[in-house]
Amino acid sequence: MIDFKEEVLKRKDQMIEDIKTLCAIPSVHDETTVGENQPYGKACRQALDKMLEIGKRDGFVTLDDQGYAGHIDIGNHSEYFGILGHLDVVPVNKVGWDSDPFEVVIKDGKLFGRGVADDKGPLIAGYYAAKIIHDLNLPVKKTIRVIFGCDEERGSSCVRHYFENHEYPSMGFTPDAEFPVVYGEKGMGSFHITGHIEKNGLVAMSAGTRANIVPESCEAIIEGNYKQYENSYHEFLQTHHITGTIEEEGNCTKLVLKGKSAHASTPEEGINAVCLMAQYLDTVLDNGLIHFIVNHLCDYYGQGLKINHDGQMGPLTMNLGVLRYRKEQCEVDLDMRCPHEMNLQEMAHQVETICQQYQLSCQSHLVDPLYVDPQSELVSKLHAAYQNVTGDQSQPQAIGGGTYAKSMPNCVAFGCEFKDEDNQIHGNNENIKIDSLLKATEIFAIAIYDLIKE
Repeated sequence: MIDFKEEVLKRKDQMIEDIKTLCAIPSVHDETTVGENQPYGKACRQALDKMLEIGKRDGFVTLDDQGYAGHIDIGNHSEYFGILGHLDVVPVNKVGWDSDPFEVVIKDGKLFGRGVADDKGPLIAGYYAAKIIHDLNLPVKKTIRVIFGCDEERGSSCVRHYFENHEYPSMGFTPDAEFPVVYGEKGMGSFHITGHIEKNGLVAMSAGTRANIVPESCEAIIEGNYKQYENSYHEFLQTHHITGTIEEEGNCTKLVLKGKSAHASTPEEGINAVCLMAQYLDTVLDNGLIHFIVNHLCDYYGQGLKINHDGQMGPLTMNLGVLRYRKEQCEVDLDMRCPHEMNLQEMAHQVETICQQYQLSCQSHLVDPLYVDPQSELVSKLHAAYQNVTGDQSQPQAIGGGTYAKSMPNCVAFGCEFKDEDNQIHGNNENIKIDSLLKATEIFAIAIYDLIKE
């Protein structure tokens, strides 16, 4: 009997070194360095090159899809099993990290750094699981194709481009979510809201970098001397158990409020700094943008927009991720995660109707939900491997996050975060337990071999 756990442990040090190397590259989308064969900027190109280099180092055939994505083929069969991971990462906050986010450190048995859990670490786990099957010369009937893109965090244009030019594997998984196996992913709605709103005391307001991250900080500049707001602002902060600052800004007042970041699929795990700032400003200003936010955007489940729905996959969730207001022009970005029973077009129409009441324009981009039969061979065997290694009898699940699984047929999300572990994905001090990473690699190896063995 194959001891996959022992095989993983033999490769532990090299795995960690590869993760460190990849995570040292700050592969955030950078429009300023976009160019030929680097459609997402220089750093994403560097991360792609490094992953391709790892595959070449180990003797495998690689492919570069014009800087959008790449793959490593492990085996030489005509049918493919796919492992899909991403090399891009979300931006880091300027403050809040206990160490350099792009220099992986090991502390208390964990790796800390941007990308260790989302998704460079799990991608390496999947790669090494495939490599173990190859190294042991096990009898298989499919080539394992490890596919990696550079734009997952911004909508997965990378793998859309890739699959326009390359065939789909017959089945596969993406290690970009959690255990147990994910048979369903909610539909997604991205909303970009713009328009003119008279300032009425609000000079400027800004927060957030991505719609799929709960903004942890919000800054506002309002008319009037800071002393007239000082007492009420500090009282508001104390009442809501949050921190912030207030100071003079010319003839105006500058307010900064600190919340807590989280992934947009679980906004209730964060503290949305925009919503709290708006709630305070609503007590001292009569501004249309503030009214819009407070009345319609300050809950996590869409009640304010009258689109709330609870389905088999759980409730609709909503995140106000980005806000910009300056010179009486506003931009708001919303992220919705919607159960598969919902009509996304009707939901979008309702959001647009509310926006029109404030003379705001609304553009939407909708992504259908994912559903793979929980009784299918793919889900059943992935789940069996998880249960055999962990002993956990939990059933396959549906999530609000959107992954590469929606990019190809017969694909699901599988790992890498275990139950009762919080890897701080998209947050400060992103981390992953080394033992959990090794366990995930073992699970992947067992599952893949069961699905492709002769």
